[in-house]
Amino acid sequence: MRINLMTILSFVFIGLIGYLSYDIIYGKNGYEQYKAVHAQLDKANYKSSLLQKRNIAVEEEIADLKQGNMAIEDLARSELGLIYKDEIFFRVIKPQNDN
Repeated sequence: MRINLMTILSFVFIGLIGYLSYDIIYGKNGYEQYKAVHAQLDKANYKSSLLQKRNIAVEEEIADLKQGNMAIEDLARSELGLIYKDEIFFRVIKPQNDN
């Protein structure tokens, strides 16, 4: 039986297409690796968003604590007469009108 050139070329091209398809799907930087890296990226983005939300919450809590300290200090100054060690306190009294 005589095998002609077209049959040989057909088998070579079919083998080449099969090899390239396998390499694209399962080889280095192939589709399977792409899916795995994409899943890792999704996990990392999710963790990053959770950490960003936590950072925002911590920043808001710090701002509230700073504001709370200022409010407490203002209240102590006005109601309790808080004066620090190196401060000078001046009390201004309005004159009473005897009209």
